[in-house]
Amino acid sequence: MRTNTTLENVINRVHEQSSNNYDETVAVHDMRFDSLERMDIAGQSFGVLPSAQRLLANRLRVPFSYLVRCPWELQAENLNYWIERETRNRHSLFCRFDGNNLRAVFTERYTAIDHMEVLTKMLEYGFSPSSEIHLSLDQEIMVMKVPERDRQFHLSENDKIVPGISIANSEVGVLALSIEAFYLRLICTNGMIAKTAIDARYKHISRKIMDEFPMVLEGVVSQSRQGKDRFMLSTQSPVSNPESTIDTFARQFQITQEEAQIVKQAFYIEQGATMFHVIQAFTRAAQDRSLSASDSYRLEKAGGYILGMVKS
Repeated sequence: MRTNTTLENVINRVHEQSSNNYDETVAVHDMRFDSLERMDIAGQSFGVLPSAQRLLANRLRVPFSYLVRCPWELQAENLNYWIERETRNRHSLFCRFDGNNLRAVFTERYTAIDHMEVLTKMLEYGFSPSSEIHLSLDQEIMVMKVPERDRQFHLSENDKIVPGISIANSEVGVLALSIEAFYLRLICTNGMIAKTAIDARYKHISRKIMDEFPMVLEGVVSQSRQGKDRFMLSTQSPVSNPESTIDTFARQFQITQEEAQIVKQAFYIEQGATMFHVIQAFTRAAQDRSLSASDSYRLEKAGGYILGMVKS
């Protein structure tokens, strides 16, 4: 789900989405698989959501791409063999549930930082419940982009950029809690998540980010206001073969062939022979409704990384 809303509405939606969530530490010897999509834990049957499927495959060192091609009986045989082997290495796993579905599996080293905690920190920092939020939210990731419209700058008379911040979090291991600069191009509503000198990514093995939240936010807000010069440079950086350049960046940032094709289609909408047009192809592609919130986030990040490469 992607929408423009308010912080108050985000809080309500996250509260509703997480109403059936709970965590338990589970003994490994109590886990047995019926298939990749279903398992028993201490005699109770649970569905296994895609996020947990990938985590379990990684934990048990069984290639996920192989498992999804197997019939359910072979899935169960592989997973049960390796979960039995796992009992030799560890006693328990930290499991996250959504009702009768397993949504994530981690070692006990994992430190949970839930979306509601992040939202609470934003309120404590001083964000108003009525703050404008560009939200991407699904079962795997939450990305909130907060524009500062009073800080907008012009690339040309009719082309305005609004700086702001992006806060991204995953409760199921898709990405680390990240606080980064954000830029919104008003003429086409393209968004970009850009690297700054102060942006921060905190893996969920520490609660350090909760203590540093105000300091990091202030630093990223300050840096995000300084993006005009780099944008101007991108409009003055010629690219001899934009499509080939898109392919090169797609490989560099591990963009799939299907996603790269969406980027090229976005490039055709606003063609040009500068790095700015290449960047805009990635950020415009991120708006494609066929993409997940995670996929859109990666494309916006790719646009930001490319902007960071522009040199005078």
